[in-house]
Amino acid sequence: MTSSSGPRRLTVDSPDGARIAVLDHPATSGQAQGPTLVLAHGWCSTTEVWDPVVTELQRRRPDLRVITYDQPGHGRSTPGRDRQVSLLDLGATLREVIAETAPEGDVVLGGHSMGGMTLMALAQVDPGLVHRRVRGVALIGTAAHLTRRAIRGEALAMKLLGALPANARGLPSTARLTAANLFGPDPDPEAVRTTMRMTTRTRANVVSDWHRAIAGLDFREHLAPFAEVRTVVVTGRVDRLTPVSAGRRLAALVPGADFWMVPHTGHMVLLEAPAVIADKIELLLDAEPASQRA
Repeated sequence: MTSSSGPRRLTVDSPDGARIAVLDHPATSGQAQGPTLVLAHGWCSTTEVWDPVVTELQRRRPDLRVITYDQPGHGRSTPGRDRQVSLLDLGATLREVIAETAPEGDVVLGGHSMGGMTLMALAQVDPGLVHRRVRGVALIGTAAHLTRRAIRGEALAMKLLGALPANARGLPSTARLTAANLFGPDPDPEAVRTTMRMTTRTRANVVSDWHRAIAGLDFREHLAPFAEVRTVVVTGRVDRLTPVSAGRRLAALVPGADFWMVPHTGHMVLLEAPAVIADKIELLLDAEPASQRA
């Protein structure tokens, strides 16, 4: 039996009051086996950024079930009650998504950019869940701490975006700027258009609120739960937002973590090299089950 109905739409209530839009991608074989893969996207993105990776993985593994979801205020998800958002809120939201969509068995977690920070937040919010249920973790284009210098006018721009009406859309850009800032050399024009579509449709106040939350990023003292979990860190060679140096530092903070740098790619490595990302996630799907850890 083969499933051809596509992903099933679900809604999960997060602890902060957000209504989280979830996509449940059933095993294409019709019968899921092994761990469930749960994927979190980044700032000003949506579940769409994971589509090429999900397609590649389910082509290779027809028995794989995948869960993707829109972060609070992104895509089809509503914002939470309070605009004073925290990255820890994202960890609590991920915990709820797992509880509602994959309440039993092992899970493998993947996070890109702010999605990677979401996984780190989960490790701080609920280290016991990581120990009991998480078979592997993929931290992609992300960092535990950033010390980058602000772009000129960045603070003012974010303040202005935050003051716009709730229905205003933010982060306007052009294809040229998007490619230059987020991609490696000679990017696929369709991947650039996909990225622009996601960023320009994100609500202006959501852009501002989560930018402020990311500015306070520091999970360096809260990564211990990942030490017993198969962990991979992946960074695009020319990533300008979370550079290779940040990826190397993150991997060094997790004993046993593997670090890979993907040539000719930038921050949007999920769209630029989905087969490479699928390779790394497969390592986690085949890792030791959580129940067998000492």
